[in-house]
Amino acid sequence: MFIVKLGTESVAANAVSNSALMVLYSMGLAVSNLSVTIIGQCIGAKDKKMARYYGKKMVWLGEVSILVSLAALLPFLRIILKLYQAPENTLGQIYMLLAIAFVPMALLWSTSNVLPNVLRAAGDVNFTSYVSLITMWLIRVGCSYAVSMKLGFGIEGVWICMGVEWLIRSVIFIMRFHSDRWLNQRGCEKRIVPKKKKDQEF
Repeated sequence: MFIVKLGTESVAANAVSNSALMVLYSMGLAVSNLSVTIIGQCIGAKDKKMARYYGKKMVWLGEVSILVSLAALLPFLRIILKLYQAPENTLGQIYMLLAIAFVPMALLWSTSNVLPNVLRAAGDVNFTSYVSLITMWLIRVGCSYAVSMKLGFGIEGVWICMGVEWLIRSVIFIMRFHSDRWLNQRGCEKRIVPKKKKDQEF
């Protein structure tokens, strides 16, 4: 709602930049979805050690996928933007917004988006949901409004706050991952194998 107040050029630049950014992290999004299945299998087998091991692997795979996507698609960014038929007067702002997002995306996207799915797959749903909702409303919405409207940073302020939100989410989720609490949720209890009854003698 407050982005509309920044003008039609900012609205168009924000829409095109968001759409182009989704193309760039589409491979990372696939890794994020894959992590749910893999960690879920480990939790289903009651193997916490493997869940932690593959959780780290998924985060690193997400990081690599983002870097590969950036390296592969950035040379074609101009062609990608032409597909959106963005107005000429918004191209400069679009490139600026994407440039703001590239650094935090390369460093923080995996830990702020893949890692929470790793935690959710282990049943740590409430914690990840609360963190995501709180950071979204406080940082992406609240701080974005203050920075863009009150401090006069415009649409660029919204994207700066998005990177700040990724940073805060990453710190919180990394701390949660290095604790054992996410592995002690309901459904992660140690498997208890019933003892076999001795064969009755006849």
